[in-house]
Amino acid sequence: MMSSTFCFSQEIKTLFSSNDSKKNLSFGRYGGPLIETTQINSDWGLTIGGKGGVIINNKFAFGGIGKRLVSKNNFLGNNLNGNESTSLTLNYGTGGVFGEYIFNMVSPVHFSIPINLMAGNVSIEENNVDIESSTLFIFEPGVNLEFNFSKYFISAISVSYRQVFGGSLVNLNNRDLSGLNIGLVFKFGNF
Repeated sequence: MMSSTFCFSQEIKTLFSSNDSKKNLSFGRYGGPLIETTQINSDWGLTIGGKGGVIINNKFAFGGIGKRLVSKNNFLGNNLNGNESTSLTLNYGTGGVFGEYIFNMVSPVHFSIPINLMAGNVSIEENNVDIESSTLFIFEPGVNLEFNFSKYFISAISVSYRQVFGGSLVNLNNRDLSGLNIGLVFKFGNF
């Protein structure tokens, strides 16, 4: 997944309206990895993923995003066989689409507001064997502080909140799986 997110942009294209008045419409592409610390199940974990999309007029971006929890999230819970204090492990991964509004992209330091709409899966393991799992739907608004390092590279400090819907687990509810994300996003492209 990480290698497929490294996209490089095409040349910026300018389109003209039918009445030949110059109406600039610019396009670019970017992609790159993201890394976040995330609040999940009353603990902090580490997620790694990727994000890539198309930028229109240096203001709007649309594309795909994916993340996976890579740190161990161990807790005591119900193993569904009558033992309520068993050592369990949480696994979590999501993928979906995002939309983003970018404020003053040509400025060396600027803000953007992304909204991620994702679906994913969470599973609970006991001794590396799944005992329960559920599909999730996620709404994740955020804000990025972005730094233009060059025409081809932007990095961002990202803060977002993951709101989970639709989970159906015995051990964890939607509130346990919702939480704050703080991380870094690296965008490679032609800006």
